[in-house]
Amino acid sequence: MKPTAKCHNYSGCLRAYRGELVRMEVGTPLICPECSQPLTIVQTMGSPRLRLVALGALALLGGMAYLALTGLPPLPEPSPNPAAQPTTPPERADTAQAAANPAPAISQPAPPTASDSSQASVVTAPRLDLDVHAAETKKTRAEVLERVDLMPNVSQSNKDKLYASVDRARRMGKLLRITFPSGKTSLLPEEAQALKTQLESPALVKLRDDPTAVFVLLGYADPKGDPQKNLVVSQTRADTVLAAMRDKCGVVNLMHAVGMGASTLLDSQDLEKNRAVEVWAVLP
Repeated sequence: MKPTAKCHNYSGCLRAYRGELVRMEVGTPLICPECSQPLTIVQTMGSPRLRLVALGALALLGGMAYLALTGLPPLPEPSPNPAAQPTTPPERADTAQAAANPAPAISQPAPPTASDSSQASVVTAPRLDLDVHAAETKKTRAEVLERVDLMPNVSQSNKDKLYASVDRARRMGKLLRITFPSGKTSLLPEEAQALKTQLESPALVKLRDDPTAVFVLLGYADPKGDPQKNLVVSQTRADTVLAAMRDKCGVVNLMHAVGMGASTLLDSQDLEKNRAVEVWAVLP
């Protein structure tokens, strides 16, 4: 069988440029009869039709490799049924879809009332009065001193310090009141921010800058329900406000949280107003 060879001198040989195969006689040197360059033995592809098919397959593979290397996106696939595509303009299609699926109406919540508010509120005292002989101060002072010895989970040393601070105070007055919804003992971030805003008023900043000023936080609950549970709720509220003042508001003064339990001290008519924490300043 006569060997078949091919010339690869594409720049100087027409046979190589045309891709022509050279059938060599057995024993003949593998030299191109046109350009005298070495030939390469190739496997015959049979009939010209088969050779054309092979060349076409090679061209297709080369094109796919080029697309992969250059990163060109593939051609979009034709629609399986062009007649089924909508002919409605985009604006009309959006309008039709909106009419078929109208957006649900958004109901605006009613503003909270004083009785159904779900958030705590921070209210400053009408005026800063540190007179220990004021009627409200004397009453509160007496209740705190009575309550100190009953405080659970507080060491005797801390009880003595708190008692001495309140009993020997030469100036004492209420600064803030934080009211809570029913059953709530925590503060939301926005409620803690409102507390911080009030504590940054000039009068309270002046008190905070006094290292001898002690803040006493009195927690209250309304008289409804079990007295022991109300005591726990009142203490938790006072602890919550103390933590917010220390961690969120930057207060570094000595602070005491005292749970006063159920009480009508704050308002004997509107009992719901007794769900609160009062912040008192005590100075020697």
